Amino acid sequence: MRKTKLLLTTLAMSIVLSSTALAGTWTHTHETEWSINTYENLWFYVKDNGEYAENEWIQDEDGTWYWIDDSGTLPSWAGVATDGCLYDSSGKYIDMTIDGRKYASEELYNQLQEGMTYDQVISILGKEHEVTNTERRQIGSQTYDYLQVRWYSQDAESKIRITFKNGLLHARHGDWQY
Repeated sequence: MRKTKLLLTTLAMSIVLSSTALAGTWTHTHETEWSINTYENLWFYVKDNGEYAENEWIQDEDGTWYWIDDSGTLPSWAGVATDGCLYDSSGKYIDMTIDGRKYASEELYNQLQEGMTYDQVISILGKEHEVTNTERRQIGSQTYDYLQVRWYSQDAESKIRITFKNGLLHARHGDWQY
């Protein structure tokens, strides 16, 4: 009798603990009443109540806010949430109210010149940007460090991309959506 009671208590605790282990966590697995699918490159968020987040902001343990789109996934592209706020290509909230942050614009883009330093570009475009690629290239006997950076516009569709070569502006590209 005592072993049966211990077994039932252990079983009950394991059920309770396993169901709360997923609460408020990131997962690659999405469950519906008809299927369970695991996606290697997609992230879902299971809220404390066991439901999947959809079309809402989720605050992570470190205080960072992430957008979960209407399909319940963490986006892998930059965009605008339904409330008008911007998020980067990791779904992370972009706070444009912080001092020194600016939206990219054609006016600012036209101020950029080849050979400007990273700090000079930051002084024109502002601090809020996303590093999209870092690379070291060997061309002949020369070694070059490349840094590709992107700034967002207010519509999150238009953007400025800049490539720095050894710390200096090497190439720039602006995409504008009207």
